[in-house]
Amino acid sequence: MLKVSTTKTRVYAVSAAILFVFMLAGAVYINSQGIQTNKYNVENTLGLSLDVLSAKVDARVAQMKLISKGLANDKHIHAWVNDGFDASQESVLVDKLGFYVEEYGLTSASFADKNSHKYWNHEGFLRVLTPETDTWYFAYLASAKQDLVSIYYDQNKKRVDLYVNYQQTDGNGLSGIATSFNGVLNMLNDSVFAQHGNVFLVDSAGIIQVQSGSSGEKKYDQVGQDDASGPQNLQLLLGENNAKSMLKAQGEQGAQFTSSLSDENMLIGSSYIPSMAWFMVAQVPKDALATSLSAPLTKHDE
Repeated sequence: MLKVSTTKTRVYAVSAAILFVFMLAGAVYINSQGIQTNKYNVENTLGLSLDVLSAKVDARVAQMKLISKGLANDKHIHAWVNDGFDASQESVLVDKLGFYVEEYGLTSASFADKNSHKYWNHEGFLRVLTPETDTWYFAYLASAKQDLVSIYYDQNKKRVDLYVNYQQTDGNGLSGIATSFNGVLNMLNDSVFAQHGNVFLVDSAGIIQVQSGSSGEKKYDQVGQDDASGPQNLQLLLGENNAKSMLKAQGEQGAQFTSSLSDENMLIGSSYIPSMAWFMVAQVPKDALATSLSAPLTKHDE
C-alpha cells in the first residue's frame, strides 16, 4: 500500500508540474499578445491623429490654390492687360486684388503678366521683375508648374505666412496670395506630437520647412532663417533609411508609425499632404506616450 501511495504522489506531482508549465506558458503568451495589441493600438492611434492633422492642412492649402487659380484666370484682369495696361483703368486690377484680400482674409494678393513681367499687389504697381533680383519668379516660370506653395517666416512681424502661386500654362497670368499660417501652426503646436516630441512639415526633397521644439515653449520657424534651429533636412534628423521611408505617399493606408531604426525608443511616422506634395512627419518617444494618449490629441479643433 505504501508503494502505491508513493507512486500516486509522484504522478500527482508530475501532473501538477506539467500543469504549472502550461499555465505559465499560457500566461506568457497572453501577456505577449496583450503587449502586441497595445503596441498596435498606440501606433494606430498616432497614425489616425497625424492623418487628421495633415488633412486639415491639406484642406487649407487646397482652398488657397483654388483662390489663386481664380485670380490668375480672372477675365476682367486679362481684358485690361490685353488692352495694353491702360493706366486710367489700372484700378480694375488693383481693386480686384484688394477685393481678394478682404473677401478671403489674405495678407497679400498679387498679379504678374508673364510677357512684360510687370508686377502688382493689392496696394498698386510694384515693379518690373528681373532675373537678377527675382530669381524665384523666373525659376517658377521655367518650371512650367501650375502651383507653387511656400511658407515664409516674417521676422519683423513675427508671423508665418503661407504663399500660394498659380500660373497659366497656356496664358500670361500669374497670381500670388498669402495668408497667415499661424492658426495651422497653433493646431500642430497643441497636438500630442509637439507636446511630447516633434512634428515637422517637410517638402518632397526632405527639407524641413517648418519645425516645432521638443520641450519648453514651442516655436515654429522656417528653416534657413537666423533664429531657426535644429537639422535642416530629414536625413540629418532621422538618418537616410528612416527619412526614405517617411517620404513615401501612403495612399489609402494612411500614416504608419514604427520604431526608428536608429533609436528603438522613438516612434516615427509621416502623413502625405497632396495639395502641397509635402509630408507631415512626427517623432515621439515611446516612454512619453503612457499618459498622453489618454488625453485629447489636440487642445482645440480648428
